[in-house]
Amino acid sequence: MNKNNDLLKRYERKWVFDSIDHNQLFILLNRSKFSFVNQFIDRKVNSIYFDDEHHTAIRQNIDGVSEKTKYRLRWYGDFRNIINPTFEIKKKKGFEVSKKNFELPEMLNYDLLDYNHIEKIELLINDKFNFKYKLFAILTTHYLRSYFISSNNLVRSTVDRNLKSLLLYNSRNLNIIKEYKDIILEFKYDLNLDEYVRKNIGNISSRFSKNSKFINAATITPDTLA
Repeated sequence: MNKNNDLLKRYERKWVFDSIDHNQLFILLNRSKFSFVNQFIDRKVNSIYFDDEHHTAIRQNIDGVSEKTKYRLRWYGDFRNIINPTFEIKKKKGFEVSKKNFELPEMLNYDLLDYNHIEKIELLINDKFNFKYKLFAILTTHYLRSYFISSNNLVRSTVDRNLKSLLLYNSRNLNIIKEYKDIILEFKYDLNLDEYVRKNIGNISSRFSKNSKFINAATITPDTLA
């Protein structure tokens, strides 16, 4: 097991749009005081989220707990073929985020739509990490992400669209994929830049939202997760 980095700390601020075309949002970013430009090519982002049998992570978000932890396995490209995944332990306190990433090179040729493979992933994750409670695969998220960076290279921005989710917990029907119309904008920057960012947000008029694709997907079927 390799670690990509010991600890990443930054601020993350998110907005949710439900009535804007993503191209309009791109123009808005470019014309903002940050003068965002494309940083990388678009790519598809896939994640499996994990939680314990008490649904601690979900309840922390629903209850508005300031300090919370998420566990997820992330990979890029085809949603079904899990290739070169990274396991992330992400902690949040308000808008402040710290994250540890762990490469899992031993995880090869896993098929998201094979429930036996999901169980193997759960076993591997729990064997690798000394968690207080056993973690289970709860659900997935999938979306297309565009990447931007400010003209001074201080602030990164992402735009997520074409959101989809697959419920895993207590479900062996892996053919029901939920789709969402929301577009999610996120700013990511160093901890010492928060005042600068807030002063220059300007024409991004939608209110701040502590949106979570994980929680949005989970609470669609609360009876299944209760």
